[in-house]
Amino acid sequence: MKFILLLLLLIPAAYSQDEATLMKACSKHDLPACETLGAYYIKLENWDKAIIVGEALCGKDLTIGCTYAGIAFLAKGKGKEGNTYLTKACDKFEPFACRSLGRLMKTSGEGNLSHLYFRRACHYGLKEICSELQKGKKIFSPAGLDFIKKIQEDCSDTHASACSDRLNLLSACSAPLTKEDCLLLPGHFSIFFRAKLMQSEAKFSLLSVVAAEKVLKNDPKVKRYSYDLVRVLKDYKPMNNYHYVFGFMHSCSGKAKSTSFELFAQSYQNLNARSSSSIRGYFSKGKAGDCYDLSGGFEAFAVANVDPLNPSRLDVWKIDQDSNLIQVVDGLPLP
Repeated sequence: MKFILLLLLLIPAAYSQDEATLMKACSKHDLPACETLGAYYIKLENWDKAIIVGEALCGKDLTIGCTYAGIAFLAKGKGKEGNTYLTKACDKFEPFACRSLGRLMKTSGEGNLSHLYFRRACHYGLKEICSELQKGKKIFSPAGLDFIKKIQEDCSDTHASACSDRLNLLSACSAPLTKEDCLLLPGHFSIFFRAKLMQSEAKFSLLSVVAAEKVLKNDPKVKRYSYDLVRVLKDYKPMNNYHYVFGFMHSCSGKAKSTSFELFAQSYQNLNARSSSSIRGYFSKGKAGDCYDLSGGFEAFAVANVDPLNPSRLDVWKIDQDSNLIQVVDGLPLP
C-alpha cells in the first residue's frame, strides 16, 4: 500500500469537478474530461472504475490511460496486468509510467533495470527525476556498449537496411551480449530513437526557413534573402511546443530578431534555464565577418538539448548556402 501511495503522488491533480459532470462530459467523447475522471477515481482509490476509464483511454491511444489502468491493477494486487499496462505506457514515452516501473524494479532489487526506467522517465519529460539519477552509472557490459556504438553508426539513417539488420541481432541475443544487456538495451534504444525522431523537427524547421527565404529571393521587389526572422517567417504558423531553437546567428541579424526563441517564446516554456543559456550562447558566438552576402546565400541553424542528463550538451544542425542539411554537432543521448 505504501508503494501505491507513492504512485498517487505522480498523478496530475483532478480538477474540482464532481463525478457526474465529468462522466457526462466523458460520455460525449470529451477526452480531457475522461482523463480527469480517471485521475479522480485514482485519487478516490476506486480501482474498478479507474480500470474501466483507464482501459478505455488506453484503447484510444491516450497513454496516460494505460498508466491509470496499470496503477489500478497493481492496487488490486494484479501485478501482471499492472506491469503490462505500465510497460505499454512507458514504451509510448509516458514518463509517469516509466517512473512507476522504476520504483517497482527498485523494490524487486533490479537496480540496473530500475535505473534505466528512471532514465527513460527523465528523457521523456519528468524533469524532477533527472537530478536524482546517478550520472555516469554503468549498466551495460563492454559488449553492450560496443553494440550501442554500432547501432548509432548503422542507424544514423533509421530507415537504412543496416539499421534493421543490426536491431535484428539484438532479438537473437547472442554472445558476447549478456542476458542483462538484452534486457536493458531496448529501453536505451527507445531513448535513442525518440531523440532521432526529435531531430526531424530540426530538419523541418530549417527547410521551412529555406522555403520562406526563396519566396523573398524570388520576389521582384526584394530579390534577396533576409536575416530578419520576423520578415522571413511572416506567414509561418509555429508549433505549440518546440525542442529546437532555429534561426540565424545574432551577429548576422543586428537588431532584428534572429531566432525562433525570440519570435515564439510561448512555444519554449518547457526549455530549462541551463539549456536555454547554452543555446543562446551558441547563436551568439558567430562573427559578422562570417555572414553571407544576402544577395547570394545565407546559413541557418537549429539547436537543442536532447540529453536532459547533460543539459549543456547541444545537438546542432544547419542549412548551408547551397541548401545542404548538415549535422554540425552530434548531441544524441549518451549511454
